[in-house]
Amino acid sequence: MVVIGAGKIASRKIDGLIAGGAKNITVIAPEATEHVQQLARTNALDWHQREFQENDIEDAFFVMTATENAAVNRAVFLAGEARNIFVNSADDPVNCSSILMSTVRQGDVTIAISTAGKSPAFAKWIRKYLQGRLGPEYGILISLVNDERERIRSLGFSSEDINWDPAFDFSVVQMVRDDKLEEVREFIAQFVREEIKATEASSATLVATDQ
Repeated sequence: MVVIGAGKIASRKIDGLIAGGAKNITVIAPEATEHVQQLARTNALDWHQREFQENDIEDAFFVMTATENAAVNRAVFLAGEARNIFVNSADDPVNCSSILMSTVRQGDVTIAISTAGKSPAFAKWIRKYLQGRLGPEYGILISLVNDERERIRSLGFSSEDINWDPAFDFSVVQMVRDDKLEEVREFIAQFVREEIKATEASSATLVATDQ
């Protein structure tokens, strides 16, 4: 992972990469914000204090530019194209071969938002909107649903045949908020049992018809 630039915009992009689990981040820039320098001091990234050179991205899988310099952005993009390397350029869609989506994370739930590069500002706005509504209860609920999913799979049933929509009803979310987790577990188990019975009955009917 290579980032060209280390200003304020690059700092935010780098934070997003780290939050997303990116490893082995190399930053190329003659100057850097204090934040980027601190990340370098703590070995969260490797900062090369100089201008971009084409061979900087030789072994990269993904490259990001945030330089506010159109010539540099173009040079990075062309170098990436020549090497079949994905390049994202902040606020410069012409010099992009990939688009970074704005993301909302809550536990194991991740929502990605894209405007196809047309309006990063709107993507940022919708991310904030969702962050204010996607509380920790959703991460907890996903874990409870997964527990039931794994349980029925261990019994030989397919989780793909289950209509899980009732688990995500607002009333169930509210129970999680109220810390009524045992009630939620029982509710999920109950409707799953009913779903399995209905599926088995339907299968039995089909078999009888065939005979």
